[in-house]
Amino acid sequence: MQIYNITFIVESVIEQEWATYVDKELLPKISKNIHQIDLLKVEYIEGIQAVKGSTFSMQFYCVKSEHLEWIKSIGHQLVMQKIIRKFPKDWVAFATKLEFLKSY
Repeated sequence: MQIYNITFIVESVIEQEWATYVDKELLPKISKNIHQIDLLKVEYIEGIQAVKGSTFSMQFYCVKSEHLEWIKSIGHQLVMQKIIRKFPKDWVAFATKLEFLKSY
């Protein structure tokens, strides 16, 4: 399984509205094209200096190669476009791909 991850750092001025929009409107629509999506709030404990704003992670679980291709070619851009239209500033994002190896 591959996990496509988009991490967002969101300024406090839009955090609550951003999180509600993503949870109630954006991800339910996107989830129809992917196996599973998790929305996580990240809290820095140690290792790096905390950033200004709150950090969120959207993890798209891709059990089929088509899921990963869809999120890379369409889903990621769709997420960004919808967020940019609703929140044109006060956030940044970056994407990573995780490969599930095994559970212990």
